[in-house]
Amino acid sequence: MSWKALAVVQFIITLLLGAALMAQFISVKTAGPVVREPAAPGESTLAYTPPPPPKIALETIKELSELKKAMTPTVEKITESIYLARGFALGSVQMVITDEGLVIIDTTESKEAAREIFDKFREITTKSVRYIIYTHGHLDHVCGTPVFLEEGTEVIATKDLVRFMARDFQELQDFHVRSRRNQSGNLAQEYSRKLPVKSLFRGISGFEDLVWPTITFDREYSFALGGKAFEVFHTSGETPDHLMVWMPEERALFCGDLYYASFPNLSTPMLEPRPVKGWVESLDRMIEMEPEYLIPGHTPAIVGAENVREVLTHYSGAILHVYDRTVDCINEGKTVEQAVRSVRLPEDLAGLPYLRELYGRVDWSVRGIYQGLTGWYDGHGTGLTPLPPGHRARETVALAGGADKILARAIELQKSGEHQLTIELCDIVIDANPDDKLARIVKANSLEALAFTGGNLNMFGFYRSAAALERKAAGVKPQ
Repeated sequence: MSWKALAVVQFIITLLLGAALMAQFISVKTAGPVVREPAAPGESTLAYTPPPPPKIALETIKELSELKKAMTPTVEKITESIYLARGFALGSVQMVITDEGLVIIDTTESKEAAREIFDKFREITTKSVRYIIYTHGHLDHVCGTPVFLEEGTEVIATKDLVRFMARDFQELQDFHVRSRRNQSGNLAQEYSRKLPVKSLFRGISGFEDLVWPTITFDREYSFALGGKAFEVFHTSGETPDHLMVWMPEERALFCGDLYYASFPNLSTPMLEPRPVKGWVESLDRMIEMEPEYLIPGHTPAIVGAENVREVLTHYSGAILHVYDRTVDCINEGKTVEQAVRSVRLPEDLAGLPYLRELYGRVDWSVRGIYQGLTGWYDGHGTGLTPLPPGHRARETVALAGGADKILARAIELQKSGEHQLTIELCDIVIDANPDDKLARIVKANSLEALAFTGGNLNMFGFYRSAAALERKAAGVKPQ
Protein backbone atom coordinates (compact mmCIF):
# COMPACT_ATOMS: atom_id res chain seq x y z
CA MET A 1 0.00 0.00 0.00
CA SER A 2 1.36 3.39 -0.97
CA TRP A 3 1.88 6.07 1.57
CA LYS A 4 -0.98 8.08 0.01
CA ALA A 5 -3.42 5.20 0.39
CA LEU A 6 -2.24 4.64 3.95
CA ALA A 7 -2.83 8.30 4.75
CA VAL A 8 -6.38 8.07 3.36
CA VAL A 9 -7.14 4.97 5.47
CA GLN A 10 -5.78 6.66 8.59
CA PHE A 11 -7.89 9.76 7.88
CA ILE A 12 -11.05 7.67 7.46
CA ILE A 13 -10.36 5.76 10.68
CA THR A 14 -9.78 9.04 12.51
CA LEU A 15 -13.10 10.41 11.22
CA LEU A 16 -14.95 7.27 12.27
CA LEU A 17 -13.40 7.29 15.71
CA GLY A 18 -14.13 11.02 16.08
CA ALA A 19 -17.72 10.50 15.00
CA ALA A 20 -18.17 7.66 17.46
CA LEU A 21 -16.69 9.78 20.24
CA MET A 22 -18.85 12.77 19.39
CA ALA A 23 -21.96 10.60 19.29
CA GLN A 24 -21.48 9.89 23.00
CA PHE A 25 -21.65 13.59 23.90
CA ILE A 26 -23.47 15.40 21.08
CA SER A 27 -27.05 14.90 19.95
CA VAL A 28 -28.29 15.92 16.52
CA LYS A 29 -31.86 16.07 17.81
CA THR A 30 -33.61 19.36 18.55
CA ALA A 31 -32.48 20.85 21.87
CA GLY A 32 -34.89 21.12 24.78
CA PRO A 33 -36.74 18.74 27.09
CA VAL A 34 -39.62 16.60 25.94
CA VAL A 35 -42.89 18.14 27.12
CA ARG A 36 -46.17 16.31 26.70
CA GLU A 37 -49.51 17.65 27.87
CA PRO A 38 -51.56 14.70 29.11
CA ALA A 39 -55.21 14.46 28.16
CA ALA A 40 -57.67 16.03 30.60
CA PRO A 41 -59.82 13.56 32.54
CA GLY A 42 -63.59 13.54 32.32
CA GLU A 43 -65.67 15.26 34.95
CA SER A 44 -66.43 13.24 38.08
CA THR A 45 -69.85 11.57 38.36
CA LEU A 46 -70.04 10.60 42.05
CA ALA A 47 -73.13 11.19 44.16
CA TYR A 48 -72.30 13.53 47.04
CA THR A 49 -74.26 14.64 50.06
CA PRO A 50 -72.68 17.79 51.49
CA PRO A 51 -72.00 17.68 55.24
CA PRO A 52 -74.01 19.92 57.56
CA PRO A 53 -72.61 23.41 58.21
CA PRO A 54 -69.60 23.23 60.51
CA LYS A 55 -70.16 23.74 64.21
CA ILE A 56 -68.06 26.06 66.30
CA ALA A 57 -65.87 24.23 68.81
CA LEU A 58 -66.20 25.16 72.48
CA GLU A 59 -62.59 26.35 72.49
CA THR A 60 -63.31 28.56 69.50
CA ILE A 61 -66.44 29.94 71.17
CA LYS A 62 -64.31 30.92 74.16
CA GLU A 63 -61.79 32.63 71.90
CA LEU A 64 -64.56 34.36 69.94
CA SER A 65 -66.16 35.61 73.14
CA GLU A 66 -62.83 37.04 74.29
CA LEU A 67 -62.31 38.54 70.85
CA LYS A 68 -65.82 39.97 70.82
CA LYS A 69 -65.17 41.56 74.20
CA ALA A 70 -61.93 43.05 72.91
CA MET A 71 -63.70 44.29 69.77
CA THR A 72 -66.79 45.72 71.48
CA PRO A 73 -66.86 49.45 70.63
CA THR A 74 -65.20 51.18 73.56
CA VAL A 75 -63.58 54.52 74.25
CA GLU A 76 -61.02 53.77 76.95
CA LYS A 77 -59.66 56.57 79.11
CA ILE A 78 -55.94 55.92 79.54
CA THR A 79 -55.01 59.19 81.31
CA GLU A 80 -56.75 62.54 81.81
CA SER A 81 -55.69 63.52 78.29
CA ILE A 82 -55.28 60.22 76.38
CA TYR A 83 -58.17 58.16 75.01
CA LEU A 84 -58.21 54.92 73.01
CA ALA A 85 -61.16 54.07 70.75
CA ARG A 86 -61.15 50.37 69.87
CA GLY A 87 -63.62 47.79 68.67
CA PHE A 88 -65.40 50.09 66.19
CA ALA A 89 -63.39 48.57 63.35
CA LEU A 90 -60.26 46.49 62.99
CA GLY A 91 -58.01 49.51 63.52
CA SER A 92 -58.09 51.65 66.67
CA VAL A 93 -57.87 55.43 67.00
CA GLN A 94 -56.05 57.30 69.77
CA MET A 95 -56.80 60.87 70.85
CA VAL A 96 -54.59 63.17 72.89
CA ILE A 97 -56.21 66.32 74.30
CA THR A 98 -54.08 69.42 74.78
CA ASP A 99 -54.92 73.03 75.68
CA GLU A 100 -54.47 74.02 72.03
CA GLY A 101 -56.25 71.18 70.28
CA LEU A 102 -56.20 67.46 69.54
CA VAL A 103 -53.67 64.99 68.24
CA ILE A 104 -55.25 61.97 66.53
CA ILE A 105 -53.15 58.86 65.99
CA ASP A 106 -54.38 56.55 63.19
CA THR A 107 -57.88 56.66 61.69
CA THR A 108 -59.09 53.04 60.99
CA GLU A 109 -59.98 51.44 57.65
CA SER A 110 -63.53 52.79 57.49
CA LYS A 111 -64.95 56.29 57.27
CA GLU A 112 -68.19 54.94 58.77
CA ALA A 113 -66.32 53.63 61.82
CA ALA A 114 -64.24 56.81 61.98
CA ARG A 115 -67.43 58.87 62.14
CA GLU A 116 -68.75 56.76 65.03
CA ILE A 117 -65.46 57.22 66.87
CA PHE A 118 -65.29 60.96 66.27
CA ASP A 119 -68.85 61.36 67.52
CA LYS A 120 -67.77 59.64 70.75
CA PHE A 121 -64.70 61.86 70.98
CA ARG A 122 -66.94 64.91 70.54
CA GLU A 123 -68.81 63.87 73.68
CA ILE A 124 -65.50 64.33 75.51
CA THR A 125 -64.10 67.43 73.83
CA THR A 126 -64.95 69.89 71.05
CA LYS A 127 -61.38 71.06 70.52
CA SER A 128 -60.13 71.23 66.94
CA VAL A 129 -57.93 68.52 65.41
CA ARG A 130 -54.47 70.05 64.99
CA TYR A 131 -52.46 66.95 64.05
CA ILE A 132 -53.11 63.47 62.66
CA ILE A 133 -50.27 60.95 62.86
CA TYR A 134 -50.08 57.79 60.75
CA THR A 135 -48.15 55.05 62.52
CA HIS A 136 -47.87 53.25 59.16
CA GLY A 137 -49.53 53.00 55.77
CA HIS A 138 -51.78 49.97 56.16
CA LEU A 139 -55.44 50.40 55.22
CA ASP A 140 -56.75 50.00 58.74
CA HIS A 141 -54.72 53.00 59.91
CA VAL A 142 -55.24 55.65 57.23
CA CYS A 143 -58.58 55.33 55.44
CA GLY A 144 -60.81 57.14 57.97
CA THR A 145 -58.79 60.38 57.88
CA PRO A 146 -61.31 62.57 55.98
CA VAL A 147 -63.66 62.34 58.98
CA PHE A 148 -61.10 63.86 61.37
CA LEU A 149 -59.60 66.35 58.95
CA GLU A 150 -60.26 70.05 59.57
CA GLU A 151 -58.93 73.23 58.02
CA GLY A 152 -55.26 73.57 58.94
CA THR A 153 -54.86 69.99 60.25
CA GLU A 154 -51.35 68.66 59.65
CA VAL A 155 -50.80 64.97 58.85
CA ILE A 156 -47.47 63.52 60.04
CA ALA A 157 -45.77 60.36 58.74
CA THR A 158 -42.39 59.03 57.67
CA LYS A 159 -41.12 59.74 54.18
CA ASP A 160 -41.14 56.00 53.62
CA LEU A 161 -44.90 55.98 54.18
CA VAL A 162 -45.43 58.11 51.08
CA ARG A 163 -43.59 55.54 48.95
CA PHE A 164 -45.37 52.69 50.75
CA MET A 165 -48.84 54.14 50.15
CA ALA A 166 -48.03 55.04 46.54
CA ARG A 167 -47.12 51.42 45.89
CA ASP A 168 -50.04 49.84 47.74
CA PHE A 169 -52.81 52.30 46.87
CA GLN A 170 -51.79 53.24 43.34
CA GLU A 171 -49.40 50.79 41.65
CA LEU A 172 -50.86 47.67 43.33
CA GLN A 173 -54.27 49.06 44.27
CA ASP A 174 -56.43 46.32 42.70
CA PHE A 175 -54.27 43.58 44.17
CA HIS A 176 -54.29 45.10 47.64
CA VAL A 177 -58.05 45.57 47.67
CA ARG A 178 -58.50 41.96 46.55
CA SER A 179 -55.98 40.55 49.04
CA ARG A 180 -57.49 42.50 51.95
CA ARG A 181 -60.98 41.38 51.02
CA ASN A 182 -59.66 37.83 50.80
CA GLN A 183 -58.07 38.15 54.23
CA SER A 184 -61.31 39.43 55.74
CA GLY A 185 -63.45 36.67 54.19
CA ASN A 186 -65.35 39.10 51.97
CA LEU A 187 -64.72 37.74 48.48
CA ALA A 188 -67.69 36.39 46.49
CA GLN A 189 -69.97 37.03 49.46
CA GLU A 190 -73.09 35.78 47.66
CA TYR A 191 -71.45 32.34 47.70
CA SER A 192 -70.51 32.47 51.41
CA ARG A 193 -72.48 30.89 54.18
CA LYS A 194 -73.83 33.49 56.60
CA LEU A 195 -71.77 33.98 59.73
CA PRO A 196 -73.21 33.21 63.17
CA VAL A 197 -71.40 36.31 64.46
CA LYS A 198 -70.86 39.79 63.05
CA SER A 199 -67.60 40.24 61.16
CA LEU A 200 -64.95 42.42 62.80
CA PHE A 201 -64.07 43.95 59.44
CA ARG A 202 -66.01 47.09 58.53
CA GLY A 203 -64.93 47.20 54.91
CA ILE A 204 -62.40 49.44 53.19
CA SER A 205 -63.10 53.08 52.42
CA GLY A 206 -62.31 54.19 48.90
CA PHE A 207 -58.89 55.43 47.85
CA GLU A 208 -60.13 58.42 45.92
CA ASP A 209 -60.06 60.66 48.99
CA LEU A 210 -56.95 59.32 50.72
CA VAL A 211 -55.27 62.03 52.75
CA TRP A 212 -51.52 62.19 52.19
CA PRO A 213 -49.04 63.46 54.80
CA THR A 214 -48.27 67.17 54.95
CA ILE A 215 -45.24 66.70 57.23
CA THR A 216 -42.75 63.90 56.61
CA PHE A 217 -39.42 63.02 58.20
CA ASP A 218 -36.57 60.52 57.91
CA ARG A 219 -35.53 59.39 61.39
CA GLU A 220 -37.30 61.55 63.99
CA TYR A 221 -39.58 64.54 64.39
CA SER A 222 -40.81 66.47 67.43
CA PHE A 223 -43.40 69.12 68.15
CA ALA A 224 -45.22 70.65 71.10
CA LEU A 225 -48.90 71.46 71.39
CA GLY A 226 -50.71 72.98 74.35
CA GLY A 227 -47.81 72.36 76.70
CA LYS A 228 -47.40 68.70 75.72
CA ALA A 229 -44.31 67.35 73.97
CA PHE A 230 -44.52 64.75 71.20
CA GLU A 231 -41.49 62.85 69.91
CA VAL A 232 -41.98 60.76 66.79
CA PHE A 233 -39.45 58.07 65.81
CA HIS A 234 -39.10 56.07 62.61
CA THR A 235 -39.22 52.38 63.49
CA SER A 236 -39.45 49.12 61.53
CA GLY A 237 -41.39 45.90 61.93
CA GLU A 238 -44.99 45.69 60.81
CA THR A 239 -43.87 47.78 57.84
CA PRO A 240 -40.63 49.55 56.86
CA ASP A 241 -42.41 52.94 57.06
CA HIS A 242 -43.57 52.49 60.66
CA LEU A 243 -43.24 55.04 63.47
CA MET A 244 -43.99 55.32 67.17
CA VAL A 245 -45.13 58.35 69.15
CA TRP A 246 -43.59 59.10 72.54
CA MET A 247 -44.93 61.54 75.09
CA PRO A 248 -41.99 61.80 77.53
CA GLU A 249 -43.73 63.68 80.34
CA GLU A 250 -46.69 61.27 80.39
CA ARG A 251 -44.38 58.32 79.63
CA ALA A 252 -46.97 57.20 77.09
CA LEU A 253 -45.88 55.27 74.01
CA PHE A 254 -48.15 54.84 70.97
CA CYS A 255 -46.67 51.84 69.21
CA GLY A 256 -48.99 51.26 66.25
CA ASP A 257 -48.74 47.60 65.23
CA LEU A 258 -45.37 46.87 66.80
CA TYR A 259 -47.33 45.23 69.61
CA TYR A 260 -50.86 43.83 69.95
CA ALA A 261 -52.20 40.98 72.08
CA SER A 262 -51.43 38.06 69.77
CA PHE A 263 -48.38 36.43 68.27
CA PRO A 264 -47.60 39.06 65.64
CA ASN A 265 -48.38 38.73 61.97
CA LEU A 266 -44.74 38.60 60.91
CA SER A 267 -45.85 37.46 57.46
CA THR A 268 -49.24 38.16 55.92
CA PRO A 269 -49.70 35.26 53.47
CA MET A 270 -50.68 37.36 50.45
CA LEU A 271 -48.32 40.31 50.97
CA GLU A 272 -44.61 41.07 50.92
CA PRO A 273 -42.23 39.81 53.66
CA ARG A 274 -41.88 42.06 56.69
CA PRO A 275 -38.67 43.37 58.29
CA VAL A 276 -38.65 40.89 61.18
CA LYS A 277 -35.20 41.75 62.51
CA GLY A 278 -36.20 45.42 62.50
CA TRP A 279 -39.27 44.48 64.52
CA VAL A 280 -37.09 43.04 67.28
CA GLU A 281 -34.86 46.10 67.26
CA SER A 282 -37.91 48.38 67.57
CA LEU A 283 -39.27 46.40 70.52
CA ASP A 284 -35.93 46.51 72.30
CA ARG A 285 -35.82 50.26 71.76
CA MET A 286 -39.31 50.55 73.25
CA ILE A 287 -38.23 48.58 76.33
CA GLU A 288 -35.33 50.99 76.90
CA MET A 289 -37.77 53.93 76.92
CA GLU A 290 -39.51 52.46 80.01
CA PRO A 291 -43.07 53.57 79.16
CA GLU A 292 -45.75 53.66 81.81
CA TYR A 293 -48.48 53.37 79.18
CA LEU A 294 -48.32 51.29 75.98
CA ILE A 295 -51.13 52.15 73.56
CA PRO A 296 -51.26 49.84 70.51
CA GLY A 297 -53.12 50.13 67.21
CA HIS A 298 -55.18 47.05 68.11
CA THR A 299 -56.28 45.47 71.41
CA PRO A 300 -56.28 47.14 74.87
CA ALA A 301 -53.57 49.36 76.30
CA ILE A 302 -51.07 48.06 78.86
CA VAL A 303 -50.68 50.14 82.00
CA GLY A 304 -47.77 50.02 84.47
CA ALA A 305 -44.06 50.16 83.67
CA GLU A 306 -43.37 46.63 84.96
CA ASN A 307 -46.30 45.18 83.00
CA VAL A 308 -45.15 46.93 79.84
CA ARG A 309 -41.54 45.79 80.25
CA GLU A 310 -42.55 42.17 80.88
CA VAL A 311 -44.89 42.00 77.85
CA LEU A 312 -42.46 43.68 75.47
CA THR A 313 -39.56 41.52 76.66
CA HIS A 314 -41.53 38.34 76.00
CA TYR A 315 -42.81 39.70 72.70
CA SER A 316 -39.32 40.57 71.49
CA GLY A 317 -38.00 37.22 72.69
CA ALA A 318 -40.68 35.29 70.84
CA ILE A 319 -40.03 37.06 67.54
CA LEU A 320 -36.24 36.73 67.89
CA HIS A 321 -36.56 33.02 68.70
CA VAL A 322 -38.60 32.35 65.55
CA TYR A 323 -36.22 34.44 63.44
CA ASP A 324 -33.05 32.82 64.79
CA ARG A 325 -34.37 29.26 64.55
CA THR A 326 -35.53 29.91 60.98
CA VAL A 327 -32.11 31.30 60.03
CA ASP A 328 -30.58 28.14 61.54
CA CYS A 329 -32.82 26.05 59.26
CA ILE A 330 -31.77 28.07 56.22
CA ASN A 331 -28.08 27.58 57.04
CA GLU A 332 -28.63 23.87 57.64
CA GLY A 333 -30.04 23.51 54.11
CA LYS A 334 -33.57 22.69 55.23
CA THR A 335 -36.44 23.42 52.88
CA VAL A 336 -39.10 25.85 54.01
CA GLU A 337 -41.47 22.91 54.61
CA GLN A 338 -38.93 21.23 56.85
CA ALA A 339 -38.43 24.48 58.74
CA VAL A 340 -42.16 25.00 59.18
CA ARG A 341 -42.38 21.64 60.90
CA SER A 342 -39.46 22.22 63.23
CA VAL A 343 -39.69 25.85 64.41
CA ARG A 344 -41.82 26.29 67.51
CA LEU A 345 -42.11 28.82 70.32
CA PRO A 346 -40.61 27.72 73.64
CA GLU A 347 -43.28 26.45 76.04
CA ASP A 348 -42.84 29.33 78.47
CA LEU A 349 -43.64 31.84 75.70
CA ALA A 350 -46.25 29.81 73.80
CA GLY A 351 -48.43 29.68 76.92
CA LEU A 352 -48.65 33.45 77.37
CA PRO A 353 -52.10 34.86 76.56
CA TYR A 354 -50.71 37.71 74.45
CA LEU A 355 -48.64 35.30 72.33
CA ARG A 356 -51.46 33.00 71.27
CA GLU A 357 -51.67 32.60 67.50
CA LEU A 358 -54.92 34.53 67.16
CA TYR A 359 -53.76 36.91 64.44
CA GLY A 360 -50.25 35.90 63.36
CA ARG A 361 -48.87 32.36 63.20
CA VAL A 362 -45.42 30.88 63.73
CA ASP A 363 -45.56 28.74 60.57
CA TRP A 364 -46.56 31.74 58.42
CA SER A 365 -43.71 33.68 60.01
CA VAL A 366 -41.20 30.99 59.03
CA ARG A 367 -42.43 31.14 55.44
CA GLY A 368 -42.15 34.92 55.43
CA ILE A 369 -38.60 34.86 56.79
CA TYR A 370 -37.59 32.38 54.08
CA GLN A 371 -39.24 34.63 51.50
CA GLY A 372 -37.35 37.64 52.78
CA LEU A 373 -33.91 36.01 53.10
CA THR A 374 -33.71 33.46 50.28
CA GLY A 375 -34.67 33.02 46.63
CA TRP A 376 -37.58 31.05 45.22
CA TYR A 377 -35.54 27.99 44.18
CA ASP A 378 -34.93 25.28 46.80
CA GLY A 379 -32.00 23.59 45.06
CA HIS A 380 -33.76 20.27 44.44
CA GLY A 381 -34.18 20.62 40.69
CA THR A 382 -37.89 20.05 40.23
CA GLY A 383 -38.90 23.65 40.82
CA LEU A 384 -36.33 25.24 38.49
CA THR A 385 -38.43 24.99 35.31
CA PRO A 386 -41.65 23.27 36.46
CA LEU A 387 -44.42 22.15 34.15
CA PRO A 388 -47.87 23.66 34.57
CA PRO A 389 -49.55 21.95 37.56
CA GLY A 390 -52.17 20.44 35.27
CA HIS A 391 -49.62 18.14 33.62
CA ARG A 392 -48.73 16.29 36.83
CA ALA A 393 -52.35 16.36 37.99
CA ARG A 394 -53.62 14.73 34.81
CA GLU A 395 -51.00 11.98 35.06
CA THR A 396 -51.94 11.44 38.71
CA VAL A 397 -55.66 11.24 37.92
CA ALA A 398 -54.98 8.75 35.13
CA LEU A 399 -52.81 6.61 37.41
CA ALA A 400 -55.52 6.65 40.08
CA GLY A 401 -58.11 5.41 37.61
CA GLY A 402 -60.03 8.65 37.11
CA ALA A 403 -61.36 11.64 39.03
CA ASP A 404 -64.03 9.56 40.77
CA LYS A 405 -61.37 7.44 42.48
CA ILE A 406 -59.60 10.46 43.93
CA LEU A 407 -62.78 12.27 44.97
CA ALA A 408 -64.24 9.15 46.57
CA ARG A 409 -61.18 9.08 48.83
CA ALA A 410 -61.43 12.83 49.42
CA ILE A 411 -65.04 12.43 50.58
CA GLU A 412 -64.02 9.63 52.97
CA LEU A 413 -61.32 11.86 54.40
CA GLN A 414 -63.78 14.73 54.74
CA LYS A 415 -66.14 12.55 56.75
CA SER A 416 -63.29 11.62 59.09
CA GLY A 417 -62.31 15.27 59.58
CA GLU A 418 -59.07 15.20 57.55
CA HIS A 419 -59.92 18.40 55.75
CA GLN A 420 -56.43 19.52 54.71
CA LEU A 421 -55.77 16.26 52.88
CA THR A 422 -59.27 16.49 51.41
CA ILE A 423 -58.64 19.87 49.81
CA GLU A 424 -55.23 18.78 48.52
CA LEU A 425 -56.78 15.76 46.78
CA CYS A 426 -59.51 17.99 45.37
CA ASP A 427 -56.83 20.32 44.01
CA ILE A 428 -55.36 17.46 41.98
CA VAL A 429 -58.72 16.92 40.29
CA ILE A 430 -59.27 20.67 39.80
CA ASP A 431 -55.78 21.15 38.32
CA ALA A 432 -56.45 18.26 35.95
CA ASN A 433 -59.88 19.58 34.98
CA PRO A 434 -60.90 23.05 36.23
CA ASP A 435 -64.50 22.35 35.15
CA ASP A 436 -64.96 19.56 37.69
CA LYS A 437 -67.78 21.03 39.82
CA LEU A 438 -67.90 18.22 42.39
CA ALA A 439 -64.22 18.66 43.27
CA ARG A 440 -64.83 22.35 43.93
CA ILE A 441 -67.93 21.71 46.06
CA VAL A 442 -66.18 19.05 48.17
CA LYS A 443 -63.22 21.37 48.59
CA ALA A 444 -65.45 24.31 49.58
CA ASN A 445 -67.04 22.32 52.38
CA SER A 446 -63.68 21.29 53.82
CA LEU A 447 -62.35 24.84 53.52
CA GLU A 448 -65.34 26.04 55.51
CA ALA A 449 -64.69 23.43 58.18
CA LEU A 450 -61.07 24.56 58.42
CA ALA A 451 -62.22 28.15 58.89
CA PHE A 452 -64.11 27.21 62.03
CA THR A 453 -61.34 25.10 63.55
CA GLY A 454 -58.24 27.22 62.86
CA GLY A 455 -58.55 29.53 65.88
CA ASN A 456 -56.95 32.38 63.93
CA LEU A 457 -58.73 35.51 62.70
CA ASN A 458 -56.80 35.77 59.42
CA MET A 459 -57.07 32.04 58.75
CA PHE A 460 -60.84 32.28 59.28
CA GLY A 461 -61.11 35.00 56.65
CA PHE A 462 -58.80 33.36 54.11
CA TYR A 463 -60.62 30.02 54.32
CA ARG A 464 -64.06 31.64 54.00
CA SER A 465 -62.99 33.56 50.91
CA ALA A 466 -61.44 30.43 49.38
CA ALA A 467 -64.62 28.42 50.00
CA ALA A 468 -66.75 31.14 48.40
CA LEU A 469 -64.49 31.31 45.34
CA GLU A 470 -64.72 27.51 44.86
CA ARG A 471 -68.52 27.64 45.07
CA LYS A 472 -68.56 30.54 42.64
CA ALA A 473 -66.43 28.57 40.16
CA ALA A 474 -68.86 25.66 40.49
CA GLY A 475 -71.87 27.96 40.22
CA VAL A 476 -73.39 26.56 43.44
CA LYS A 477 -74.46 28.71 46.39
CA PRO A 478 -74.42 27.26 49.93
CA GLN A 479 -77.57 25.47 51.05
